Amino acid sequence: MTDTKKFILIFISLFLIMYSPKTYALENKEILFISSYNPNFITFKDQVKGIESALGDDYNLQVQYMNSTSDNYRVDENNFYNLLKYSLSTYKHLEGIILGDDDALEFYIKYRDDLFKDIPVSFFGISNEENINTAIKFDNVVGVREKESLDEIIKLIQNYHKNVENIILIDNDYRVINSFYDNKGHLKYNDFNFENLVTKEFNIDDFKNEISNINKNSAIISLYPIHFKDVQWLDYNDINPIIKDNTNNIPIYTCLTYGITDGVIGGKVVDMYNHSKVATEMLLKFINGENLNNKYIGDDSTNDYVFNYNSLKKHNIKLSSLPENSTIINNPIDTIKRNNYLFLLILLLLLTLMSIIITLIIYIKYRIKYERNIIKAKNMAEEASMLKSHFISNISHELKTPITVIMSVIQLLQIKNTNHYSDKNIDIIDKNCKRLLRLINNIIDMEKFDAKEIKLDLKNINIVNLIDDIVDSVEPYAKSKNLNMIFDPYCEEVYMAIDGPKIERVILNLLSNAIKFSYPSGTVYINLYKDNENNVVISFKDSGPGISEKNLKSIFDRFTQVDNTMRRNNEGSGIGLSIANSFVTLHKGTIDVKSKENEGSEFIVKIPIKLIDEENILFYDREILDNNAKTELSDIYL
Repeated sequence: MTDTKKFILIFISLFLIMYSPKTYALENKEILFISSYNPNFITFKDQVKGIESALGDDYNLQVQYMNSTSDNYRVDENNFYNLLKYSLSTYKHLEGIILGDDDALEFYIKYRDDLFKDIPVSFFGISNEENINTAIKFDNVVGVREKESLDEIIKLIQNYHKNVENIILIDNDYRVINSFYDNKGHLKYNDFNFENLVTKEFNIDDFKNEISNINKNSAIISLYPIHFKDVQWLDYNDINPIIKDNTNNIPIYTCLTYGITDGVIGGKVVDMYNHSKVATEMLLKFINGENLNNKYIGDDSTNDYVFNYNSLKKHNIKLSSLPENSTIINNPIDTIKRNNYLFLLILLLLLTLMSIIITLIIYIKYRIKYERNIIKAKNMAEEASMLKSHFISNISHELKTPITVIMSVIQLLQIKNTNHYSDKNIDIIDKNCKRLLRLINNIIDMEKFDAKEIKLDLKNINIVNLIDDIVDSVEPYAKSKNLNMIFDPYCEEVYMAIDGPKIERVILNLLSNAIKFSYPSGTVYINLYKDNENNVVISFKDSGPGISEKNLKSIFDRFTQVDNTMRRNNEGSGIGLSIANSFVTLHKGTIDVKSKENEGSEFIVKIPIKLIDEENILFYDREILDNNAKTELSDIYL
């Protein structure tokens, strides 16, 4: 072989050694665990956890199940024997065997010479003393007995329940009761009366009746109350509530960790995790040739004090009085310690929520204060507005009175004076007085609307005649602008309940606008008809410059004046249409406007037709009407 080939073979070998998958399962030593039961049995998971915690990573754990479920059932030993014999032949590095519970130890003793003779063995969870005594005679067997700490539980009852006179043992059989008697048959504890309730002798209902009659000066020690005449197996989560609910707050103790459920105080208990762990540690020491002070633990030194916090609190047992190194389940403090990050998160969340709540409270207090200030300011504003309204109303009346006097004097002068020049000056004075009067009337009405003091004086009036008379009164003003006015009603009379002076002012205002804003030589059309909803509809259509779309929305607002050339050439306060709209609204009607720029405008008034129980007004005072027309159209110069 050439040097090159040798080098390649060496390189390949090194590569395979360095990068080939590691087969830990084949190289590790194996331990076999023979369980008397199956993976669903209540103690199985804790047993496996205890074994694995002691084995670490140096051993592989193999498990075989005998599948026993009760004292009345045994597996088919022949089938299990053949299965186990085959399995043992496949374990290449079996270092030892761990036996869990009585059936497994009994099987071991029976088939030791055939299957297990030279293999180190450790057992736990065993209560049958005869099998234990047989097993520990073998040189390669170590183990831990399942020993109930009854004496320690009696001491707990003596310390915490001074009124207790009777101790009731609840178990599957009578084996435990014998431990309370000495060799001469005398009770070890003269302070108590002992009674043994064997569950296998009762149906469930009979058992409930029996325990409901237990004296209140009693305490219960619950051992293995899992078999009944009518029920093969009951879990502690099923039987313990029955005991608790039927014994009226009698203290309940137990000898097994799984027996500590709601209502059970606890005690010094058998913990299968500890038992299996200790048994495994003893086996490993034996395998490794270490010295064992004792190859068999037959006392309760592997048991722990475990208590239920809720039951301790219920029976007023202080935590400080418990035996040293006691474990407290359901202890809020322990829960916080175990979940400190979660509780810190919850605490942080609570602090955040509290901060938010405090912020909201401060904000709400500020808002309430702010709203109070707003309400105070609103009340002050309303009071100021009321004072302003009264002032305007008073000053309007003060202005109106001298104007009325002046106009009366003018009328007298007009009658007596024939001088033409004087008549012209008097007419100018009269027209401007009427303009002032119109403005004052509008201001008074506006303030009355704001104060909600304006009311209707309804009369049954023929609105067709009213409009016809108004058009006649206004016609001279239209002719002064070279305009035609056409009133074309579709019906000759329509009687309806209206406030005549107010409707008159609405019509005069709309006609005044139509005259002022129509182009010369144009026509103003006034139409009247009834619609299908029993409304009278009055239309005022002019031939003026129209109104832009953006200004249509605000046309009825107070003090609004459309900014165009035609508007600027005419005078006005900007409140006429607003007051007209208010008068129509008081009659439950509406005013609409249709207009386009350079196409004229049309104002449409709709008022519901209603009558009141009064006589109809057949005519309207034409002199008053003419005078009102002069006032409303005083800003149009003839």
